[in-house]
Amino acid sequence: MSDGIYAALSGAIGQARSLDVVANNVANVNTVGFRADRVAFREALSQAGTDGPAPDALRFSQISQIATSDAPGALEQTGGSLDLALSGDGFFVVRGAQGDRYTRAGNFVTDADGVLRTREGLAVMGRPEDPSQPEPVEIRIPRSTREISIGVDGTVRADGTSVGQLRLVNLTEAQKEGRTLFTAQRAEDTADTEVQQGYLEGSNINAVAGLIEMITVTRSFEAFQKVIDTFRQLDNRSARDLAGRG
Repeated sequence: MSDGIYAALSGAIGQARSLDVVANNVANVNTVGFRADRVAFREALSQAGTDGPAPDALRFSQISQIATSDAPGALEQTGGSLDLALSGDGFFVVRGAQGDRYTRAGNFVTDADGVLRTREGLAVMGRPEDPSQPEPVEIRIPRSTREISIGVDGTVRADGTSVGQLRLVNLTEAQKEGRTLFTAQRAEDTADTEVQQGYLEGSNINAVAGLIEMITVTRSFEAFQKVIDTFRQLDNRSARDLAGRG
């Protein structure tokens, strides 16, 4: 079997993985706070012994990383009192059974107890009421509240009375978890991000560009498949020729 088929196979595998990523991006074009993933490739050479690659060494395509774009999505005005978008690099802090997570998706709701939550049920965390106590707190909005206002600094007021302040953080070494949640090596409070009430941040996916990218990756995958098929046909022909000579 020709060694070239392995190089073609590495390309096909890489394009298949890339297609999964692009398809997921396109599927989330309307997901609030979604940020696209990007696949980065690197070239690897087959090694001949310990002295480095031979002059005619095969080149293999490998995925070096899948990184998340940090470009913000466009803001869409909704007028909803619990629809919040962020201007700046910060994230909302939310908490569930697995601990703190971070998100840009600000389409919040309140539960039966008035606790501010994400659509998935995670509690939206606020700054501690006592600065000497660093533990964030849940934000509760009385059920009888008629007007909710949220300032650019994240202060939440129910009928004019402050009921808490959203905790906003900048992340270090953020990693995506699911569609709109992130984990991070470190999260630090930030004053450089403003809250926009009545707005939502859309995904940072351009639908048309995403579809074009999907078509391009699909064609690349099909091209690698054709190369693999060609190598197989050559191998089969060689095997028949050898059998005929026997």
